[in-house]
Amino acid sequence: MSERWTPDSWRAKKVLQVPDYPDAKALADVEAQLATFPPLVFAGEARSLKKALGRVAAGEAFLLQGGDCAESFAEHGANNIRDFFRVLLQMAVVMTYAARCRW
Repeated sequence: MSERWTPDSWRAKKVLQVPDYPDAKALADVEAQLATFPPLVFAGEARSLKKALGRVAAGEAFLLQGGDCAESFAEHGANNIRDFFRVLLQMAVVMTYAARCRW
């Protein structure tokens, strides 16, 4: 992957699934608001994830994936994020115990 990532580099990619945004100003306003938020993931976390996914691909680890692809940005806040991660951690504990695996 030689292309350098930028916040708007996605615009050069081929789009296979995307909603229609008829109001360009509203879209620009939302993008501007999102640009003010702190990053969801930091570079070191991305590198760690890449290594961990390599272990999954090699059959040395198990992947528990969860998320909500339809969440409202209006509901995006510390409490919702905390509660979401709490549920994922609870699921991980149950699966780890049931599979008798280590982290």
